[in-house]
Amino acid sequence: MTPLFNLPPRTNKSADIAVISTAKSKSKKKTPTVIKGGGGIATLISNINSKVLSALGKYEKETLIVRDKTELHNYITAAIEYGEIAIDTETTGLDPMLDECVGISLFVPGQKTCYVPINHISHITLERIDNQLSAQEVGEELKRLISTAVKIIMFNAPFDLRVIKHSLGVRLHCYWDCSIGSRLLNENEKYEMTGKVGLKKLHRKYVLHDQEDAFAFDDLFDPKKIKFNVVPIRAGGLYAAHDSKITYEYYDFQKSLLYYDPTCDIDDRDGLNGVSYTFFNIEMPIVDVVVDMEDIGVSLDVLYARELSVKYHAMEEKALANYYQVLEQYGNQIEAYRATHPGCKLDNPVKISSPQQLAILFYDILGCVSNDRKKPRGTGNKILKSFKMPLADAVLEYRGIMKLLTTYIDKLPECLNPNDHRLHCKFNQYGADTGRFSSSDPNLQNIPSHNKDIRPMFMATIGYVLMSSDFSQQEPKCLAALCRRDGDSQMFETFMQGKDLYSEIASKAFNVPYEECLEFDPLTGEKNPPEYKERRTQAKSILLGVLYGRGIASIAEQLGCTEEQAQQIKDSVFRGFPAIEDFEQRSLQMAREFGYVTTVCGRKRRLPDLQLPEYSITWEKGYEPEGDLLDFDLLEIEVPHSKQVYYLNRLANARGYKSRNRIIEQAKKEHLVITDNSRRIGDATRQCVNARIQGSAADLTKLAMIELYANERLKELGFRMLIPVHDEIIAECPKENAKECSKLLAEVMSHAAEEILNMPIKCDVEITEAWYGEKIEWYQDEDEDEDEE
Repeated sequence: MTPLFNLPPRTNKSADIAVISTAKSKSKKKTPTVIKGGGGIATLISNINSKVLSALGKYEKETLIVRDKTELHNYITAAIEYGEIAIDTETTGLDPMLDECVGISLFVPGQKTCYVPINHISHITLERIDNQLSAQEVGEELKRLISTAVKIIMFNAPFDLRVIKHSLGVRLHCYWDCSIGSRLLNENEKYEMTGKVGLKKLHRKYVLHDQEDAFAFDDLFDPKKIKFNVVPIRAGGLYAAHDSKITYEYYDFQKSLLYYDPTCDIDDRDGLNGVSYTFFNIEMPIVDVVVDMEDIGVSLDVLYARELSVKYHAMEEKALANYYQVLEQYGNQIEAYRATHPGCKLDNPVKISSPQQLAILFYDILGCVSNDRKKPRGTGNKILKSFKMPLADAVLEYRGIMKLLTTYIDKLPECLNPNDHRLHCKFNQYGADTGRFSSSDPNLQNIPSHNKDIRPMFMATIGYVLMSSDFSQQEPKCLAALCRRDGDSQMFETFMQGKDLYSEIASKAFNVPYEECLEFDPLTGEKNPPEYKERRTQAKSILLGVLYGRGIASIAEQLGCTEEQAQQIKDSVFRGFPAIEDFEQRSLQMAREFGYVTTVCGRKRRLPDLQLPEYSITWEKGYEPEGDLLDFDLLEIEVPHSKQVYYLNRLANARGYKSRNRIIEQAKKEHLVITDNSRRIGDATRQCVNARIQGSAADLTKLAMIELYANERLKELGFRMLIPVHDEIIAECPKENAKECSKLLAEVMSHAAEEILNMPIKCDVEITEAWYGEKIEWYQDEDEDEDEE
């Protein structure tokens, strides 16, 4: 493969070298219509007009399409008088910084649904259509919402807020984001939360109670076929105006559930008080932080990326040559297979990037056996690793290099914004079901840390320095706080005494003094004998294994011992420090009783599978059992209790997979379907503790981000957050302010967490010019100079 960059590598790497964009130039003024398929644009527009007017024409009298500034002024006045307004935008694409706002939808209860066209164009001339309000005029009216503190309701607020900011010049603040509300009320509801598909399905379910919705044209304006700016204003307005209305109606439903009562415990009100606290005190305040982080972006050292590209393409060629060399050892076997299978689809040599060809090679030619029952011919990395043979290792080596090239080294420079030459991703503040952040386009939270070459691609803005701060032992301290809330203070007291938790656990587990479980002597600072550290390492692996939901096999692999030895160590830890096992059992009991577990702030993680029976027995779909069906009020007729007991008893006494399978096959003859829920129950069991700990850690990180964002002194110093990475926050500030900013960063983060945990938690700050770059120590030297003076 030809390297992305053909220029020679630089000789002196410096974070102060100007960033050069390799991204393709994009125009913000006009966006040509994208057409795919036959029929042409005229046919597409005709179909849209026909479909919209046929379904929505009856709503025309209830819809206001604003083409006059006075009309918009009056509508905003009505919003100010009412105190609430729902807002939605229509755009030419999904990039708020590069794509254009075509129109804006508004709704105030008691008023018509409203659509304000701004940038509709003629599909023939591509010129802006007359009789639309300008972006400046619309922006001026929206500014009135800020000064009067009108509550703004949105769905997927960061996107619309950024569109309005970049296209209309107004920085609004969202009071209620319905997409976040829906995640908090049921994070397992897997609708698409990034667009109007999710909104309409949720509205149909909870507001219309699954009745047909005339506005549910989820595929009407497919951006792959046609952009919204060429849709005629009448049809586009009828369709778009309703989006803000259904947003408000969905908000009206949510606010009956999400209200915080400070006089109640977080688990009161059927467990919704904590959810409400999380919504108002964590998730909604973090929206403004997300908007600014997405807009700020991060600098990428393209010159360094150029060097990496050359280096890793050379490594790729070497890895590919090694694969071919190892493959030659099996030349005779491959040729013999080709001779007996003349129609086989095998290149010569076998193509390393083809899963189909690798499957033939490993399974049919070499006779390997997959360790994954679900993927008997799988060629994924985990399966190939289990083969433990040089050929599989060669494939894995090549894949590892290619992933770094295609995902980071060659890819990230192409993602730079052409206007500011920075990398802007989308942060999903409720990306994981536990409440943890995720990011996409590109994913900046998955930049590999084990490879020391990749993260230094991210550098400070010219004249700035990067600073990263992470919580020390964040997750164990979340565990201690949750245990204390449940009445067990063993871990809490350990932290309050200033002891290292892992060493204390090891001391109790192995019945040795605390000092003999420390890596370093606390008095001399010298290294202790290796067995001291080993005890601490074993205790840490067990504790983190429990927190992360790891099985004993995973813990054994990490410790480098047998599963039997790992189990013995785990048993010792549980005996010496029963708080760990007690918390595990209490969490399981909570999930079994209520169907969910909670974080330290009351966020819920719903695990309904823990309430499933081991086996479910139902009638075969479409089968109607004998008997008088009028005797049943249920739509799905339950299997008689006696028959369920019969099969459940037999399954309970069955030994092995084959025996259980014979029972299941016998039930099929009676039109019964037996579902084995053990895998789902097992998955939920493994998530149970981790959901509470990871979710609590997410709460703490978000609270810290909110405090950092609100700190006026940090704003004055030019501090700005760039990337949250679980328990770590990456930020930057002007070089001259690094000393004060680093102190404030640590103080604010620690204070935000301590208020929730009720115990001290340290935050360590590192200052560099590039992520994982060389640490800058000069600010510490200044401190020492001041002390001497």
